[in-house]
Amino acid sequence: MKTILMKKNILTVAVSIALTSAIISMPSLAEEADNKKAKGAAVMMEVIEVTSRKKYSAEPVQETPLAVTVYGADQLDAMNVSDLSDLSYASPGAQFEEVGTFPGVQNFSFRGQGINSSIPSVDPTVGTFIDGVFLGVTYGVVLDMFDMESVEVLRGPQGLLFGRNVTGGAVSLRTKRPDGDFSSKIKIQATDHDEYTYAGTVEGTLVEDKLYGKVVAYHNNDNGYFTNNGTGHKEGVEYLTPNNKTVGAIDTTFVRGTLVYEATDNLELTLIAESGTMKGDGGAWSNLTTVLDPATGKYLPNQSNKFTLSTDGGSFTDGKWSHAILETNYQLNETSSITNILAYREIDFASASDLDGEMTSIFEVGGTTIQDQISNELRYATTLMDGKLDLTLGHYYFQQNIEYLEDRFVAGGALKFVLGGEMDHTSTGVFISTDYHISDKLSVSAGARYTIEDKKASVIDSTNGQCTDIGTYICEGKWIDLERDWTSVTPKLGVDYQLNEDAMIYAFWTKGFRSGGVNFRNSKPELYSPGPTNAESQDTYEFGLKSDLLDGTLRFNAAYFFTDITDKQSEINVADPDVVVLQATLNAGDVDIQGIEIDFVSLITDSFTIMGSFAWLDAEYTHLNDTGAVFGDDLPRLAPISYSLAADYIQDLANDSYIVYRVGYSYRDKNAYTDDNTSYFPKSQQVTAKIEWNNSDDNLRVALYGKNLLDEARYGNITSNRWGPMQKGRVIGLEVSYLFD
Repeated sequence: MKTILMKKNILTVAVSIALTSAIISMPSLAEEADNKKAKGAAVMMEVIEVTSRKKYSAEPVQETPLAVTVYGADQLDAMNVSDLSDLSYASPGAQFEEVGTFPGVQNFSFRGQGINSSIPSVDPTVGTFIDGVFLGVTYGVVLDMFDMESVEVLRGPQGLLFGRNVTGGAVSLRTKRPDGDFSSKIKIQATDHDEYTYAGTVEGTLVEDKLYGKVVAYHNNDNGYFTNNGTGHKEGVEYLTPNNKTVGAIDTTFVRGTLVYEATDNLELTLIAESGTMKGDGGAWSNLTTVLDPATGKYLPNQSNKFTLSTDGGSFTDGKWSHAILETNYQLNETSSITNILAYREIDFASASDLDGEMTSIFEVGGTTIQDQISNELRYATTLMDGKLDLTLGHYYFQQNIEYLEDRFVAGGALKFVLGGEMDHTSTGVFISTDYHISDKLSVSAGARYTIEDKKASVIDSTNGQCTDIGTYICEGKWIDLERDWTSVTPKLGVDYQLNEDAMIYAFWTKGFRSGGVNFRNSKPELYSPGPTNAESQDTYEFGLKSDLLDGTLRFNAAYFFTDITDKQSEINVADPDVVVLQATLNAGDVDIQGIEIDFVSLITDSFTIMGSFAWLDAEYTHLNDTGAVFGDDLPRLAPISYSLAADYIQDLANDSYIVYRVGYSYRDKNAYTDDNTSYFPKSQQVTAKIEWNNSDDNLRVALYGKNLLDEARYGNITSNRWGPMQKGRVIGLEVSYLFD
């Protein structure tokens, strides 16, 4: 392998040449075509405003000097995005994957930085934010997109404005708010595997010019996808699939209410409350060695038992969540405002799975996660010096309590033991962010954040023998206390230059911070400490181009980044004869990651659009710590090459209705699952298609769609080089939606 420094030099030259060529060849752009109807294909060219930089006013995404992909409600509909996992192949260098151990738990990875665990005490590298609120654990994060106003995918460290544990990036979701106009929407969806979705909204004015309200109701009845040839069911558990032949069934329901109160001309309060449940089967685990060879990451030429398991043990999922968010916005004057976001969230998830997916009783696990959190962010944002200076000041407070308890049954119960722990976690920060516009073309930015973080944990310790108090978790004399605190300063310096009104180049340097981790699955403390580990830090350099070319018919964005990580935290997964799979959180060492990301949208005609993305990633350990663990050359979930290409075509009909045809293809390279590189995910090809009819009023839509049309077998993780939780293969669905206004 060539050294990363050589690659860095070569790539720097290549990117510089590419950017210079683009600048030289760039034509003078005219105004966007007049009044193009944003329907079907053209909707992908809409300019969406970004709020993630927390400035006084939102800014168009093409004027935002960082690598961000933004999807508005119309784009999400056009791409047929049901939940975040549907975006896994759309944004360059980003993976939105469920780990699959327990349903609804994410392992997102941006730019090769992600986690490989369902342990709730392991902090994510990609932060998820809903309506400005950070989600403290990764449970219940694979969220449905119904009635979502926008999704902002920010790649690279976002610590200046988002704080801790966003070293890989951040996903910011914003739900739709009522504006006083009456409207109602319903959506009904069905698939060829007996999955049904029913969703609706209604909104309007409650008090004239003062109070607006909205209610969203959603129910997804998934009757399962996978075939079980086994007999497993737990006694006393009510299953959605009582015959136990089709498994993977989940019922998901949530209700969300939003109130917007315009108290005065300057004061607005928004209250958002949501409550939801997820009930059904546990993860659908199978012996994946009949489908692929995890050691080489290649599919077998003759695959057997695809989407099939033969479990002898039962599985279930029973989860619930609720949160309340109060956002206060006060307009001080025409150029200044104060924003405060106060939030509370709690989750309670229980799940069990037969992880071996075989009739032989080898490995069954049940786990319960209970978490509650409270957070508050206070911001002052202003524009000074006649618009030359943008200034944001803020204070942030976050506190969460986590409890995780796990039962393990090995060899049919010959070995039974308990793992788990509880943690009190507090984080406080202050930040400042500035943008100074030296001229109409040249701007510089600077900012810093100071963070204090504290973790107090109690973990079940197996040093003097494992705890066997299944169900009671008393574990007398087997709890150990862990505590540690950290402080960090996260600076950022940047510059951007407007080449003309339609093209911009930018560059910045920033640092990232991820506090030390605690391992609740402390099964062999004599080998690996439960923590807390050292904090992880990084320096990132990014250079980018954003442009709208050819009279606004071609949007082309590109970025190059180089990240130097110190004390990288890794979640190792190692096959073990005593506990089946041994997990630990360790400071592996120092890593350099670099990459190129490209995305584009081209409106070939008013009716035909093509769009695509490309990412190249490369990583190399520059130093390995003495941990006793084995680390291979390839980082987990880092795919060296990934790309996507999609096309939309609109067919206008005589009655002013129209049909949209869409087809998409995505590719992702083989990538490692385990840090020791003994298990690999195969290269993956995603093919999607959709035919959608819209009426002349644009309020009735009927769509026939297909996902994973190549029927690839995919897995959320690979345990002990043998088993994995399955993801769905080919799905054909029909969706009908109607808007009343």
